[in-house]
Amino acid sequence: MGPLGIILFVAALVASIMLHEAGHMVCARKAGGKVTEFFLGFGPKIWSFHKGETEYGVKAIPAGGYVKIVGMTDLEPIDPEDEPRAFYRKPLGWRLLTLSAGSLTHFLIALFLLVLVPLTWGIRSQDLSGTVGTVTQCLKTTAGACGTADAESPAKAAGLENGDKIVAVNGVATHSWQDVTDQLHNGQPKLGGDNKPTSAPVPVSVTYVRAGQQQTTTITPQVGNVSADPKKVLLGLMIGIQAPPPVYQHPGFLNEVGNGFTGFGTYAKGSVTGLVDIPASIPKLFQATTSDKPRDANAPVGVVGMASLTSGVIQNSGYAGFLYYIASINMFIGIFNLLPLLPLDGGHIAIALYEAGRRKVAKAFGRPDPGRVDLNKLMPAAFTFLVLFVGLSLLLMAADITNPLKYPS
Repeated sequence: MGPLGIILFVAALVASIMLHEAGHMVCARKAGGKVTEFFLGFGPKIWSFHKGETEYGVKAIPAGGYVKIVGMTDLEPIDPEDEPRAFYRKPLGWRLLTLSAGSLTHFLIALFLLVLVPLTWGIRSQDLSGTVGTVTQCLKTTAGACGTADAESPAKAAGLENGDKIVAVNGVATHSWQDVTDQLHNGQPKLGGDNKPTSAPVPVSVTYVRAGQQQTTTITPQVGNVSADPKKVLLGLMIGIQAPPPVYQHPGFLNEVGNGFTGFGTYAKGSVTGLVDIPASIPKLFQATTSDKPRDANAPVGVVGMASLTSGVIQNSGYAGFLYYIASINMFIGIFNLLPLLPLDGGHIAIALYEAGRRKVAKAFGRPDPGRVDLNKLMPAAFTFLVLFVGLSLLLMAADITNPLKYPS
C-alpha cells in the first residue's frame, strides 16, 4: 500500500490544484476577462498546447499551479487590444468572485467529500476514549501471523486485555486515545538506521480500569512490526495495543447529509486553529530535526509527511478515511489561501477591497479617483512572505524526512 498511497495522495493533490485554477479561469471568463495561460507547476515549460486564446501545459517545478489573467496586476504591460478586457476594469463583485474562486473550490471539494463518505459508507463512529480495542498477541519483527514460537507482546505479557480502559500513563491522566498515544511515546528513543532504538526503551506505568476495578502495570516497549497490514513489515517501538476499529452506520439520508455539513464546520475550525498554532510550533519543528525524541503529534506536517501518512490512513480507516484526509487538506489550503498576504489570493482580495474603499471615500469628498495600488511598493512584503513560506516548507520537509510522524500518532 506504500507506493499506492503516495500515488493516490499525489493524484488527489494535483486534481485539487487544477480544480483550484479552473475555478479562477471559469470566473474570469464569465466576467469577460482573458485567460492566456493555465499551467500545472512553475519554471521551465515541459509540455503545452493551445486551445482558443489559452495555453495549457505542465512546467518543471511541481509547486502548485497558476492561471494568467490579463490585467490581474499592473506589473506587466497590456496589449491595447486587450485593454477593454483587462481584469482590473471588471466590476468589483466579479473580481472578488474570481479571486476567491480557488478557495471556494477547495471548500466545495471538502464539502463534497464530507457528504459523499456518509452517503457511501455511513456515518463513522469510533471509541477513542482510551479503551483498548485489541491487544496484539505476539511480538514479531517479520510479516505474518503469530506463531507458537513468538514471544508475547509487551501489553499481553503485562496482562492488558481487550476492553480495558487506560486512564493514566506514568501517572499522567489520559482522557482520550490521543492522550494515551502521546504519553506512551513521550520520552521513548527514536529508531536508528538499523531499526534499533538509539537508547534503551523506557518502561511505562499504565493504569487501567477493568470491570470497575483500577489496576496498574508496568510495560517496556520493544521493537516489533507495527504495520497494520500483516503482509508488510514496519518496525517501530510498540507495546501492542490498538484502539477499537471505526464503525460505520446508515441512519438515513438527511442525517448523513447533515453529518457532512457538521463535519465541514468541524474541519474549518480545526484548520483555523492549526493555522494559528503554526508560529508557536516552529521551535518544535527545529527540535524534531535534531532530537531523538518522537515528533510531537500536534506539530505541523508538510507535503512529504502528508504523502507518507496516506498509506497508514488507508490501512487503518479505509478509503473513507482517505477521502476525509483529502477533505481536511483541501479545507486547510482554502483557508490558508485567503490570508490577506501577497502573493496569496487573499492578498489580491484585500487590495481590491482597499482600492474600492479608497475610491468611495475620494468620491464622497469630491476628490479625484486615487487609481490602483502600486504593487511595486508591496513587493518587499510579498518577497518577505515568500522567503518565510519557503523556509517553513523546507523545515517541514526536513522534519518529515528525519523524524516522520507515524500513523496514527
